[in-house]
Amino acid sequence: MLRLPIREALERAGLPFASLEPVRPGGSLWRAVGPEGAWSVRWVPRSEAAALAATALWLERLEGAGVVAPRPWRPSGAAGHLLAVGDGVALVTRWRRGTAVLELGWDAARAEALGGLMARTHLAGGDPPPGARRYDGGWARDAWRRLAIGRAVPAATADECATVRSGLERAAEVLTAAWHGGAGGPVVMAHADVHAGNVLEVARVGERVELALIDVDRAGLAPVALDLAFALLEHEDANAWALLRGYRRWRPLGHDFERTSGAFRALAMADNLAFLGAFEHEHPYVAAVWPGLVAACAALAAGGAAAAG
Repeated sequence: MLRLPIREALERAGLPFASLEPVRPGGSLWRAVGPEGAWSVRWVPRSEAAALAATALWLERLEGAGVVAPRPWRPSGAAGHLLAVGDGVALVTRWRRGTAVLELGWDAARAEALGGLMARTHLAGGDPPPGARRYDGGWARDAWRRLAIGRAVPAATADECATVRSGLERAAEVLTAAWHGGAGGPVVMAHADVHAGNVLEVARVGERVELALIDVDRAGLAPVALDLAFALLEHEDANAWALLRGYRRWRPLGHDFERTSGAFRALAMADNLAFLGAFEHEHPYVAAVWPGLVAACAALAAGGAAAAG
């Protein structure tokens, strides 16, 4: 349905292309290929235009700081990056070449390189861009509603649900404190969806790895610890330590990082399960991970005020 409006918008903006194909169902992401290479065309409804404009500004800052990320295209003579397309807007970025780590697998070298890339991303983001998505206390307190756990995990007990609700309330307190200068901050422009499918390996010589972040649908303002928590969900033991080691080589983490990391991990887990729970084929995975979220939230609830400090 969007193919013709997107084609017309790209032609008006002067981007030469020969083909335009959808990348994912729903028409939100397209790949345009022309004589100057390949481009990603990301479409959102007009209600999300401000957040997408903030993401474009962030990507421009990253490029200026030498961080490997999708490069935004600014139409000639335009005041901003966005193109009007139907009842929404689109952002065009250069299609980043590389091999998804999802295909390669994580090892210590890649995990450490990711930590360094995330640190440089946090350092290069600059002042909060206006209109950016916010991963704040309101977002955290909405986590239980978004989980819709009765549908994804029908065997969940009332006690388990109460434990998760209580734990997420504690986690929301920690997140709110981070937004006001507490442990887990500072608040930065974050990718907020760092996982193996959204990380490309663009070069490797021995243990020296260069990575790039792609798929910036969820980029927004968040405390450093929350962005790291999203990334650490798929890392355990040595690789987790390697990621944090790589991060600390570029910027320090507060002395309270470890003490409050459980709260941010619980929020990241809940957000991940809420997303996956919308897909029926993911329900077995959500049910398998649910006990881990219950345990994480039980630890938070037991920690009480100490966890929120």
